[in-house]
Amino acid sequence: MKKTGWLIYDQEGAERNASYISMHIEEGEKLGIQIKLLYAEFLSFGIQKEKMVVFYKGQQMEFPNFTICRTINPDISFMLEQTGVPLFNQAKVAEIANNKAKTYAFLAGKGIPMADAIFLTAEQLATDWDNIDENSIIKAVAGHGGTQVFLKREQDKEQIFHGIKNADVVVQPLIEGGKDVRVYVLGDTILAAVCRTAKEGFKSNYSLGGEVSLYTLSDENISFVKKIMEQFSFGLVGIDFLVDEKGKFLFNEIEDVVGARMLYQLTSINLVEKYLQFILEQIK
Repeated sequence: MKKTGWLIYDQEGAERNASYISMHIEEGEKLGIQIKLLYAEFLSFGIQKEKMVVFYKGQQMEFPNFTICRTINPDISFMLEQTGVPLFNQAKVAEIANNKAKTYAFLAGKGIPMADAIFLTAEQLATDWDNIDENSIIKAVAGHGGTQVFLKREQDKEQIFHGIKNADVVVQPLIEGGKDVRVYVLGDTILAAVCRTAKEGFKSNYSLGGEVSLYTLSDENISFVKKIMEQFSFGLVGIDFLVDEKGKFLFNEIEDVVGARMLYQLTSINLVEKYLQFILEQIK
């Protein structure tokens, strides 16, 4: 009997990732899995006869064997997990990884090198503005893909406040070096590491034009990654490290809804196939 899996995207994300969604459906078919795409905007939740129920476009849904959540919405992840259906990634990952301040706070004191940081509300940022060093990075706690990240000296106050949209922020010193490393993790396995180098400025994100190449992790780098892995039960994530001028790793963030374009460009790894195989093992 075929397994069934929900693949949750918001509509905008689904439009950007249409080919990646098709890959999930096609690889699922090969493995005997029926993948059903659901848009997050049409999901609702409730209780009937003391049990969780899920509605899609107003219709109650029969639960699948598993759910892959590819929209950044910790509240939806929490509700999905309460159904008892195995969720990838888990709600804990979504809750912590999609808030940079929570991520740093959760991993502090666990032997993972990271830059100093101050956590501020938008109101506190406005009050403390003149005391913040010009070489500070200001980033919204829930920003992703290099958006809502600003170097204070490069933009005026009005531009930055318009960009962060009244969000809480993390303020950190600029780490010179212009590159970072994303480590792809599936379960308890390190799949590969990719180095991203900024063409100009301080943002090295691939989606913003950064150059990419495979990266060989040192034993010390691997130990940092494993310390982070020990704190979570991951499905599929990217763990990002800044690389300073001396080549030292500094933890930057965990990507819960991690992109796969770099990995497909640089390796022969069929990430979707591996992910679905991993999920099948987890739900046995």
